[in-house]
Amino acid sequence: MGMLIGSEETNTGRQTEFDHMKGIFMLFIYLIHAYQITGSAMSPFVSCIYIFATMSGAAIYIFVAGFGTAYDKSSSPASLCRRGGRLVAYQYLTNILYAIALLIPYPFVARTLGSDGEETFRIMVQMYLQFINIFFITGVIYLVLALLKKLRFPTVGYPILAASISLAAPVLYGTEVDIPGIGYVAVLLIGEAPFVSFTPLYFLPYALIGVAAGRLYRKISDRDLFYKRVIPVSAGIILIWWVSVYIRLRGPVDDWGYITDLASFEEIMDYAYSCPDLWHLIASLAHVMLFAGILYFCRNHIASQFLYYGRHITLYYALHLLTYLIAFGLHGYRGFDGSFVWILTLISMIATEVMVCLINSRYSKSLKIKHF
Repeated sequence: MGMLIGSEETNTGRQTEFDHMKGIFMLFIYLIHAYQITGSAMSPFVSCIYIFATMSGAAIYIFVAGFGTAYDKSSSPASLCRRGGRLVAYQYLTNILYAIALLIPYPFVARTLGSDGEETFRIMVQMYLQFINIFFITGVIYLVLALLKKLRFPTVGYPILAASISLAAPVLYGTEVDIPGIGYVAVLLIGEAPFVSFTPLYFLPYALIGVAAGRLYRKISDRDLFYKRVIPVSAGIILIWWVSVYIRLRGPVDDWGYITDLASFEEIMDYAYSCPDLWHLIASLAHVMLFAGILYFCRNHIASQFLYYGRHITLYYALHLLTYLIAFGLHGYRGFDGSFVWILTLISMIATEVMVCLINSRYSKSLKIKHF
């Protein structure tokens, strides 16, 4: 590996494999959120997709957010603070949009709602007004990165700090702070509450390693050789990870003696996704690097639309939920059955594409959105 990493920065162009990765994974987000947001039961096939996607998910975007600070010429401590503040504000602005999307259908279905529907509607509006998701998390992470950059934190210190936080996170997660105001902020930062999707506490390590990786990438002299060496190592880690998960499974077995309980599998992966420990962190990054290597070698055969997704991911992520929330409300605030969820996914893709194109053509410069 030493021959690949020089003292001079020669690899300073845009690393499009990560843009492609973000864009392609947006397709998984469309499908998975169609089920999650509308409270629809996943089929075994979709459950398998979800189980696979948990090993990347937010990890991709937060890793790339950290990675990008090494390539963005404007990533001074002050600019990172501004970017972080905008993303935190963006979280609460989108929360208002989500609550409005839930309210829009209410006058049309209010007469047919039973007590269960009314209760679901009330809970959902309250939850989405406080919703903590990737925008808030990435915003807080940018503020931390700004501080580390201001302190001239050494590159080698980033992965060390990441490992330390991953080890400490399970101990700190959900710690109650009985101080008004501060206790609520603690919930947002270290969990745990129904409206907190995941926390900066657990996902900061992805960004820290991303910063170190970005600085390393700038000195790679031969990316072909780099990925040829990274891919088999990543594949080996991934194989060990999935074997270790399977060993932990408990459930019914088929005639061949293999465990077939998808619910048990999904439960393990769901918890590991929202509360990743150090081993999960390593395995997730192995998935990211394997995908990056594959996409690097396939970069000339990937549709340009995925690149567009990747470079405008903040808008796509924020706006696609509106379609699902409105559809959920029109259906009486209850889940869908059968294949309609797939149709809803396609509708959301089309509607989101229209909204993003309109915003980019008319307002992108004035909004000054920095995508995570």
